[in-house]
Amino acid sequence: MLPDPSTTRPAQVRLALVTIQVLFGINYLASKIIVTEIGPAAWASLRTSAAFLILALIALIGRRRLPSGRDIALLAVAGLFGVALNQGLFLEGLSRTTVSRSALICSQIPTFVLLFSALSGQERLTLRKTVAFAAGVAGVLVLLEADRFQFDARYLVGDLLTLANAASYGLYVVISRRVMARNDPLAATAVVFFFGALGMAIYGGDNLLATDFSELTAVHFGTMAYVILGATVATYFLNLWAVKRVTATRVAVFIFLQPLIATTLGVVFRGETVTPRFGLAAALVLTALLLRDSVRAPRPESP
Repeated sequence: MLPDPSTTRPAQVRLALVTIQVLFGINYLASKIIVTEIGPAAWASLRTSAAFLILALIALIGRRRLPSGRDIALLAVAGLFGVALNQGLFLEGLSRTTVSRSALICSQIPTFVLLFSALSGQERLTLRKTVAFAAGVAGVLVLLEADRFQFDARYLVGDLLTLANAASYGLYVVISRRVMARNDPLAATAVVFFFGALGMAIYGGDNLLATDFSELTAVHFGTMAYVILGATVATYFLNLWAVKRVTATRVAVFIFLQPLIATTLGVVFRGETVTPRFGLAAALVLTALLLRDSVRAPRPESP
């Protein structure tokens, strides 16, 4: 049984937050391996369906109360942005760009949360937050080589799809923030994944049915199990436990562990290179994250 929030030690919270980011950081390499073999559409459909079944089973065993009809409608919209578009754009983007670039762009999710929160009136922009937003945008533009008025054709489509994924998830956070607060989070998340899985079935169901799983190795199946159980289900529970115990902790610092871990794995296992431009973009993104007043870690997605 997890300890009560009032008796939880800060070290336990930090360990949980680091574990979440490590699991997410490994997810970039794991997902890259999978989409190289079976394609992003098929994997997006399989991952979301499997995650929904697991979360729904846990919710049923725990006899969690379902949201009301009106909230279910809102969660359906959240499922569109937070699962269907989020997963589809993430995996399509990852299949067309590098592990390190994908992770760096996805670390901009808090920037999009800030933008959409300000536009919807949920959060007030301060000078500090405005500078943070500007630094984050600058980091992405540097990565895309917009300062040269040209773009790297090898990664442009993948980078833009990944950026759209980050924006979609940021919008999901804003849409779901209040409806999640007034409902059981596990049951509400299961509903979100239900609608997300429906969207993914329409998008990638045919690809999934056409996939020949007999050609996959034990390594591929183990990688799939890791992404579903480790980078989706386990991170959800760790995140839920941690954010209940975090107030002013700068979770943004922990979020930046994702691109650091993903970049290291990309260099070691896929031969990716880290350029000075990538380093500058990373420094700007880290500055943006550090300038945020207080950022709560997003619920697992993502990536």
